[in-house]
Amino acid sequence: MSKKKSSDKQSNDNDDELKLNELKLPIYVSHLKNGNTLCANDNLLILQNGSTTLEIRTLPKFEPKHIPWHEGLLRDIVWCSELGLFIFLTQNALFTFNPQSIASPSTTTINTEYRFKIISYSTIKPYDNNSVFWRCTCVGTTVYITYSGSGTVIDEYILEKSSCRLINRWMPPQTCATYEGIWCIRSHPNTNQLGMTILNLKNNQWHFEIRNSNNLSQIWETIIPILHGDCELSPLLNNEWLLINSCGIRLFQIGNLKFKTAVEYERELKNAITVKDDYFIVRTKYTIEIHATKKKNKN
Repeated sequence: MSKKKSSDKQSNDNDDELKLNELKLPIYVSHLKNGNTLCANDNLLILQNGSTTLEIRTLPKFEPKHIPWHEGLLRDIVWCSELGLFIFLTQNALFTFNPQSIASPSTTTINTEYRFKIISYSTIKPYDNNSVFWRCTCVGTTVYITYSGSGTVIDEYILEKSSCRLINRWMPPQTCATYEGIWCIRSHPNTNQLGMTILNLKNNQWHFEIRNSNNLSQIWETIIPILHGDCELSPLLNNEWLLINSCGIRLFQIGNLKFKTAVEYERELKNAITVKDDYFIVRTKYTIEIHATKKKNKN
């Protein structure tokens, strides 16, 4: 009897885990222009839809608001929960956006544009004219910015709502080998560890690493079975990670330092994230597809 109760409790504790092999048909599908940015907090989904438009969708209806964007192609968007800000990264600049500055749904488009406030950080620039930013993530108020190319450099900043300061510039071999490139970097909110997808340019082999955010020391590493395309990364609940085969169709779920699930999606992937245990959101080449993952209570 006691074993039965223990088993039931364990099952309930795992109800909020993402189960890739049990995904249902999406509850919402909308067409987009080609791109890879995709980010959310508990209330908003935000992405770039074309080079001059940001698209913001409020949960749970996901109706889009289109807001003009004139700062160029976004390399990355991440949510900084410590400061309550979305971070936008372009090739050579960083911006933040407070979601509380969005106009209410009842206002007009022009009012929405006026109330969308972006803060730029003039001191955040690539370290030379030949280098460009690639991706970013944050741990608390610490922001990590990676550069494009092999032998990836990582800048580490302390960010505040209107200012920032550079505290470290990490170079190879602490970041990666000179013949490797860091494609995606993310932090896990449960552990404050960094995850990185890295491509070995000598053999075109991908691997995933978990790093200490204080000194970038390696905690764990595994080879990713990807034969073509790129590899995005997203943290999941329960200390798990999601690997997304961008320009391919494969999704990999990692838990307890091992591969847990691998599935093939129906369309070419660009990115994917979760919002709490409620939604699994996939950006394909030309669509945004939203899957409900919250289990309904059974009476």
